[in-house]
Amino acid sequence: MGLSSRTCLPAQLLALIALSVSPLAWCGTQFKVLHNFGAGKDGSDPSGSLILGSKGNLFGVTGGGGTGQCSDYGCGTVFELIPQSDGRWKEVTLRSFAGGGGGAAPQGALVFDHLGNLYGTMAGDNGAATWGVFELVRSEGWTVSVLYMDAAGPGLIIDSLDNLYGAMAPGLYRYSAIAELSRGADGRAYTPLYSFCAKYGCPDGEDLPAPPIWDGKGNLFGTTYEGGIGQPACWTSFGCGVIFEMTPNGDGTWTYHVLHRFASHSTDGQTPDAGLVMDAAGNFYGNTSLGGAYGNGTIFKFSFVGGRWKKTVLYDFPNYADGVLPGEMMVFDKQGNLYGATESGGLVGCGGYTCGVVFKLTPQKSGRWSYTVLHKFTGADGGFPWGVIVDSKGNIFGTTAEFGKYQAGTAFEIMP
Repeated sequence: MGLSSRTCLPAQLLALIALSVSPLAWCGTQFKVLHNFGAGKDGSDPSGSLILGSKGNLFGVTGGGGTGQCSDYGCGTVFELIPQSDGRWKEVTLRSFAGGGGGAAPQGALVFDHLGNLYGTMAGDNGAATWGVFELVRSEGWTVSVLYMDAAGPGLIIDSLDNLYGAMAPGLYRYSAIAELSRGADGRAYTPLYSFCAKYGCPDGEDLPAPPIWDGKGNLFGTTYEGGIGQPACWTSFGCGVIFEMTPNGDGTWTYHVLHRFASHSTDGQTPDAGLVMDAAGNFYGNTSLGGAYGNGTIFKFSFVGGRWKKTVLYDFPNYADGVLPGEMMVFDKQGNLYGATESGGLVGCGGYTCGVVFKLTPQKSGRWSYTVLHKFTGADGGFPWGVIVDSKGNIFGTTAEFGKYQAGTAFEIMP
């Protein structure tokens, strides 16, 4: 995160990020570090958003650390954060990956099935056969199984029958497919639903930054990080990404539709670094890490109006003081407010770079949205936040990819 491993930013932009910015006042919320990663055999470098358990516990993954040994680093962990009666949180490692056939480097958010079992994806270790999809089954402890061993992720979604969907494909991750792992009597069956074209800058998109989401009618909507429109409209020849829909045909096959190609005009967003979220009315929302009126990224709304899809920019990030380069998943609260994080901007304190912020977007009666910075990271409390989640009380939880007490990331809470 921060400077995402998926992002190759222009040299001018990297220079701007390193500049000091004047701190501005932000919303008066309470911030607390729940856990500093990187101590002992603990996991290090969280990789993706948290998810909330039924008892208020938090679950997530780290890309490194743990007891495994992959090259010179640990192979990553699955962890649980448990609230204690004294207000502290206890971190428990549910799984330390070991590399090889046991998998390595989990990435993206986890998902629960209806029995409380956990599923996630692994990025692998230096391209070795350690990537794929894993399952953690809850019994007296947790038992791990690798369900699919090839390129997958980051993250998955699940349907009512506990079938899994996401980016999964043999071979190089870039030339990926959107696929299903269906549950059956003999285990999981892999079925590709749509395969992206095998070339850089695929016009229909390539490289999912997050799994697609359901629209409530059985269709899938999502974004790709690259592909679509290339240079000169886009900043990179790999393309600036697309918004897509996948519709089931009723015979087990799916049809893929490109609904929008980013960099379609001079102030359009470029390079979505997250998937989509949906409001109660069926409108979709997302962010782009670059592009917009100032080149610092955008928050957008994507809605079906008058028989066609319309994309509206809700917020253009104007300056580094209040955050730039929005990334990862956003989330709604019960009142319809939208929360997210930026990979950069805010305060300098993360190796000479700005550390990122957590923000809130509030809908106004005028139809516009009001932007508020909830927290600016300093490095001491973490840096380069992933996406956030919100519980039923309005508390916000998230992780940072780096920095904190042991320079290996943090888990945090923001209380309204």
